[in-house]
Amino acid sequence: MGVRELKEEALDLYARKKFADCARTYGKLLELEPRDPHLYVRHAEAWRRAGDRSKAISSYRTAAELLLQLGCEARARAALKVALELDPRDSEVAHALARLTHAYAQSRPPSRIPEDKRDMVELHTRAASVPGQLALPPAPASPAAPLPSPAEVRRLSSNTLAVRAAPGTRWVVVSSRTPLTAYEVDELERVKTREFTLEVTVTPES
Repeated sequence: MGVRELKEEALDLYARKKFADCARTYGKLLELEPRDPHLYVRHAEAWRRAGDRSKAISSYRTAAELLLQLGCEARARAALKVALELDPRDSEVAHALARLTHAYAQSRPPSRIPEDKRDMVELHTRAASVPGQLALPPAPASPAAPLPSPAEVRRLSSNTLAVRAAPGTRWVVVSSRTPLTAYEVDELERVKTREFTLEVTVTPES
C-alpha cells in the first residue's frame, strides 16, 4: 500500500473514531516519510484520542523538533504546548517550551495592538490558524477523503458546554439559564430556532 492509500485509510479510521488503528496507520506512513512533521502531529493526535498519552507526547515532541528545523517556531510551540497539556509534570517538555517561548518573545517585534484588545485578536487568530496547522493538516487532494475535525466539545453540566477549535487553543464556555441540548446535524437550516439567552466566556490560557 502506497503513501496516498495509507493517508486515505488513516483519515477514514479517524472519521470512524478508530483512533488506535488510525495511529498505527500513521506509524506505517512515518516509516515511509520519517521527516514529515505533519504526519507526526496527526500520529500524536490519533494516540491522544486513543488514550495513549505517552505515545502522543513522544510524537508531539518529534513534530516540534522537525518544525523547528523548518523554521516554524510558532507551530513547534503549539505542539509542545499540547504535549505539556497531556502531562503537566513532564519537565523536559516544560523546559523545551519555556526555552522556545523565551526565544520567541525575544525575537518578536513589539505589538501595535492595544493591550486591552490583544486577547480577542489572539483568540481569532489561533482559532483560524491552529486547526489546519496543528491538529490535522489539510488532507490529500481527494474528494472522497473527509477532513476530520480536531474541534472538541465537553459538557461541564446540564446547562454548560466548553468548546475549543483544537488542542492548544482556548476554551469557549457556553452557558444557559436552562439545560442545553447538544447534538449533530448536517444542515443548520433544519434546526428550529427560538429566543434564548446565552452567556459566553473565554477562559484565559494557563
